[in-house]
Amino acid sequence: MKRIEGFHDREKASRSVFCHNGIAYELIPEYGDFPHEFEFSMYSGGCCDKEDQLFLMCRDLEHPIIMLDAQGNYQKSFGRGLFQEVHSICVTPGDTLLCVDTGLHVVRELTKEGEWIRDFGNPGVPSDSGFEKDRWRRMQRRGKIVPTDVAFDKGWSFWMGVESIQRAAPPFNRPTGVCVGPKGDIFVSDGYGNAAIHRFAPDGTLLKTWGGPGDMPGKFYVPHSLWVDKKNRVWVGDREANSIHVFDENGEVLAYMNENLLQPTGIWADDNLIYVAERGGGLSIFNMDMDIVAQLGFYNSPIRAHGMCGNKKGELFLMPLSTYDRHFLMKLVPVTNVLAS
Repeated sequence: MKRIEGFHDREKASRSVFCHNGIAYELIPEYGDFPHEFEFSMYSGGCCDKEDQLFLMCRDLEHPIIMLDAQGNYQKSFGRGLFQEVHSICVTPGDTLLCVDTGLHVVRELTKEGEWIRDFGNPGVPSDSGFEKDRWRRMQRRGKIVPTDVAFDKGWSFWMGVESIQRAAPPFNRPTGVCVGPKGDIFVSDGYGNAAIHRFAPDGTLLKTWGGPGDMPGKFYVPHSLWVDKKNRVWVGDREANSIHVFDENGEVLAYMNENLLQPTGIWADDNLIYVAERGGGLSIFNMDMDIVAQLGFYNSPIRAHGMCGNKKGELFLMPLSTYDRHFLMKLVPVTNVLAS
């Protein structure tokens, strides 16, 4: 009998290229050289600094922030004891890190050495948006619902909490994303227990809050991510409403999209394009005229992501979190040597 064996490194040896409308990326499904102890670590978000060093928010609270060099080699971890439920991260013009803690209801600023600088928000104190995290438990006690399995706890319970939000409240109630605009203002998406976008001055003064619950331009179900482009426009991905909103710095709606999307979850931009990662398996790319130039992937394709960032070479990093089993950090590399039409 002949014993047939496959290629042990088939994922690394084969190529997966996603292309549309003249734009193409090769997927590197396993990126980063990590110590063995990080084999099953999940990353909810990330950012690159000026040297293309990659900072990841890790769900392992023993190592909440992980740093890789520009070649993907592990350098260090830090932030232990400072976080409860990490979500996203960005680098400021002052080369510090803004870290969103959903569980503590804060955006925490640290140095790259892990030293605490300041907090935005009140640690451990959620604002009053009407949000009830355990609304389903109250309804269960009243006999309104009868959960049948664990999936109910993780799915419908989340939705029922979102539906309890009544207003756009002040900062924060389970925030989700953070970004610094070209003028130095800090913008935060307050999305899991609120339905709001907040704008802060560089000194931390709250300048503006806008939003509120709803499924229409300027209203949100779950504003999960945001990015401020070079023209100071605020791009917001509402994951559960499956929509993208674009605002000026004062919250006026400039553009809106709620079709042909696969749950926008992560946003990043360079000087020419805006990239929107979609948890359902897609990547939508916009130009500075706010037009779609390409949409890669398909429902449940391998490019599922919870968080996303990019570097100066145009490479994109995807953090699937729990949306893609056994793949925790992926990279999309621009390619030109394939037919991309």
